[in-house]
Amino acid sequence: MKKQRNNQKSNEDLHDMIGKIPVPEPSGTLDAKFGLLLKEEKKKLLLSEPVPERKRLAYPVSYYVLRIAAGIALFLTGWFASSVTGTRNRDQLTSLGDEVNMLRETLVLAMIQQNSPVERIKAVQMAGQFEADDRIIENLIMMLANDENDNVRLMALEALVKYADQPQVREGLISTISKQSSPMVQLRFAELMVIMQEKRSVPEFQKVLQDVNLNYAVRSKIDETLQLLTENV
Repeated sequence: MKKQRNNQKSNEDLHDMIGKIPVPEPSGTLDAKFGLLLKEEKKKLLLSEPVPERKRLAYPVSYYVLRIAAGIALFLTGWFASSVTGTRNRDQLTSLGDEVNMLRETLVLAMIQQNSPVERIKAVQMAGQFEADDRIIENLIMMLANDENDNVRLMALEALVKYADQPQVREGLISTISKQSSPMVQLRFAELMVIMQEKRSVPEFQKVLQDVNLNYAVRSKIDETLQLLTENV
């Protein structure tokens, strides 16, 4: 338990560190050697061979924290070095914000793979603090469909609402409705589909109603939802 708390604190500190990395206004030219070093380290950190899926959970979060922290140290070192010498490269420094986001995404994707529901919930919370790319959105949909923890599923659902205007996200949300067994997730889905006026969700809710053990409050809410979604059909 103590180790888990320490890992969680390390993740929070790292995320705060990433968020506070300064991105100065670029001017002048950056030393070519530093530019080359930055490129090479980026390859090592972000384009290295991925950990096989079956082995990923064996790696503690601290493993990824150390890798990402090394990348952050490189960026900060380069920035301070360029400040001292007074030479900065516009293209390199304007891309620094993108690099920081990539580091955040790397951390989120690593935490999503963890056994601990606390780590996965923290990953979803972090994902909500910046614009998620397709990889993170795909992982959130997978969590919503398959995660064994109801709280993680609910958090993933809330995170995906932000991207509900994207067709692939809408399809992902609809396709996972009938895979839910938690009353709180089912109720939230019913509310969201009415707000989104997503009539394609009707067949999925009808599948849910076939469960003879369905919570009474959920059944009532879904009946109401179906009525609202089909009244103008």
